[in-house]
Amino acid sequence: MDEKTFSPTEWALRPTRLTCDRGRAVALGTEDAPQLQAFLDLNPRYSQIVAGRPWLPDEALQELTETPPPDWPQGRTWKLALLGPDGDCQGLLVYSEDLLAHGVWHLGLLLIDERLQRQGLARHWVDAFERHARACGARWVRLGVVVGNAPAEAFWSARGWAEAKRREGVQIGELVQDLRVMVKPLAGDANLDEYLELVSRDRP
Repeated sequence: MDEKTFSPTEWALRPTRLTCDRGRAVALGTEDAPQLQAFLDLNPRYSQIVAGRPWLPDEALQELTETPPPDWPQGRTWKLALLGPDGDCQGLLVYSEDLLAHGVWHLGLLLIDERLQRQGLARHWVDAFERHARACGARWVRLGVVVGNAPAEAFWSARGWAEAKRREGVQIGELVQDLRVMVKPLAGDANLDEYLELVSRDRP
């Protein structure tokens, strides 16, 4: 396996789901669990920060099959491999369409290869995700950030995402974490007050 990148050849042959000027993203399915697990194992830092442990041996399969709670209004959940120009895997993007309310998209995970971080990749892929969501009718995007993960908190704040609510005492792996629920309006006439009217779960 390459020391710097992870690049299953078959991923590069798949149809493009979204693009940015650093590459393109393709959809993953449960059949990709072994390859995705290898990628996760090469990038343990996120799991250590959020869950207090390395990735579990079946973490990739869990990620590929997991969806939001079935009683939540929701559209499709996508699991995308982020590929560079040469087909190398730059990261993983997970998002759900129309979660909790129509026009609200949820960004569940953005994981950039640790060897490629601090090169602006996260910014480019977030911009691409927001453009794609807006083009598909999303009016807001939301996510959860672990309180105390200072680089992540600073990154999302700098990208225009604002805290709507804090959730305290959330069990993630071996840790109990507080989460910042962050929201960003995408449509020109969208605002946080209107969002909170739609998504009562996120009201302070």
